[in-house]
Amino acid sequence: MSRWTGLKIGLVSLDRVGYPLPVAKVQSAKAVITRLLYSQRRRKAFLAKWSKLDWSKQDVELADEMGLSRERIRQIRKQVGAPEPTHHRRSRKTAQALQWAKDKLDKFKGLSAAELRRKYGLSRYWQTGLLYQFLKPLLRDGRRIRKHPWDLMNFRLPNRGLERIWRLPYNLAGLYRWRKRRPPSPWRIKPGTGDIQCSGRGQLQAHHWRVKAEERNAARLFAQA
Repeated sequence: MSRWTGLKIGLVSLDRVGYPLPVAKVQSAKAVITRLLYSQRRRKAFLAKWSKLDWSKQDVELADEMGLSRERIRQIRKQVGAPEPTHHRRSRKTAQALQWAKDKLDKFKGLSAAELRRKYGLSRYWQTGLLYQFLKPLLRDGRRIRKHPWDLMNFRLPNRGLERIWRLPYNLAGLYRWRKRRPPSPWRIKPGTGDIQCSGRGQLQAHHWRVKAEERNAARLFAQA
């Protein structure tokens, strides 16, 4: 029995209208109902399939995911009644750059904009684009003069090791050691090689353990930044 009342009267109430309807009209009405029901089922299946997409994404992103053209995605968006994406004018290149950043967020935290550019080979003008605006809350302000955590550093380690672990400018650890009259490190670094000079294997292992402990302390501090 159809839900369309106008057709329902003509089909199921033949004994009440006072005269029988022609067979051709009955068959025509049934065909109309069948087509309407089929169209309704197709519409329901269509919505069930496409409503699951994240329509906040751009058409170009969805087109890549679904293997369709951008125009077809635009048509489906309109048929489903989904809203326009947040940044519908964003280019494919920008969308790819933002997705790249989302996949590497954990690696970016604690870096300054300059460090990020050097490490990943970004354009010198990258801070003028949307990628920088997206990452800015996570990046350390490299221009800000901030207090270094001198009290957390183990000055038994060589200056070069402290500068590497705590991300200090060149020779800053040595300058601080001299100003505060800290004693020199028991370990020496061979000029031009970076190797540790020590009297025995035990001294080398002790240096290795202290370096690892210092790296863990620095990592915990940078994770809180």
